[in-house]
Amino acid sequence: MILMSNYIVTSVDPGKNIGGGKAKEDIIKYLGEIGYTSLPLRTHKTKFEKLLYGKFKLPQKVKKLDLETVILQYPVSSRYALTSFLSVLKRYPAQKFVIWVHDIQSLQSENETEIQNELALFDQADELIVHNPQMKQWLLEHGYTKPMHELSIFDYDNPQPFQTSMNYNGSLCFAGNLFKSEFLQKMEIKSTVNVFGPNMFTQAPDCIEYEGQYSPEELPKYLTQNFGLIWDGQSTESCTGTFGRYLLYNNPHKTSLYISSGLPIIIWEKAALADFITTNGIGLTISDLNKLDDVLEKVTPEEYAVMRKRTIAMGEKLRQGYFTKKVVASLQADSRKE
Repeated sequence: MILMSNYIVTSVDPGKNIGGGKAKEDIIKYLGEIGYTSLPLRTHKTKFEKLLYGKFKLPQKVKKLDLETVILQYPVSSRYALTSFLSVLKRYPAQKFVIWVHDIQSLQSENETEIQNELALFDQADELIVHNPQMKQWLLEHGYTKPMHELSIFDYDNPQPFQTSMNYNGSLCFAGNLFKSEFLQKMEIKSTVNVFGPNMFTQAPDCIEYEGQYSPEELPKYLTQNFGLIWDGQSTESCTGTFGRYLLYNNPHKTSLYISSGLPIIIWEKAALADFITTNGIGLTISDLNKLDDVLEKVTPEEYAVMRKRTIAMGEKLRQGYFTKKVVASLQADSRKE
């Protein structure tokens, strides 16, 4: 009897860690706890190294494996590594091949040719794991017909203790790559926003206080505010532009950072994750950042204490890989039905 094995495939850049960072690393960790083996997909710089790996090393490695379920974390940082892997998988197929979608690049560009190319790539999988119902609906509207499984929210392996203080003072933080967070430069509110991340702009409004840049493991130690903010784009009045519109479909990983630290969320009311936040009672939605002062002032200490307690309970789930394991269990349930 051949013992089949399950694999999680993730691109690894030369001289670096996992291509795509902490979200992918956490998925490897949590799937490892339920029996998945990590299969690194190497990327290379020189043409010779690419050919050697794609034509010889990768096929030799894969053909020795007994593949049951193979999950590929997408995007892959090297197009050549991706096409090489898909070609090898056709020669040595798994019982089930799943693409775990972290980003749909063509959804951001809205270029029809790129959309069709990406859909053709997804069509090589038997099933997809997508962020939420909105991302699933977008794929359906653009012609994708294979089964899709909704993650709900990304888990977050957080080594720091929860921020458990229930004292409410209306404080707010924002973490992210600040070059694309243009709205921060236009904020005119009385409340202070403590900002973390790289590429801080040179001039900031009085309400913005820059707190520096930390690793994903260190950062939760400094998130001592009452709320974490989810907003993107150029405007304070709505989430606009490429990055802002992407919130309609995307699960920002920083949401999981905040929740796993014990911070309730303030999120754009039209964001895909807004339903998850309100349904679970772990934050507030907002239509316009210019209304932030009013929103924060209306929260009572008692209401905040309840919100914080619920957030910590949800944070425990994220720290344990609850949603990662749940969505992968749905893949296996489908296999049993077949």
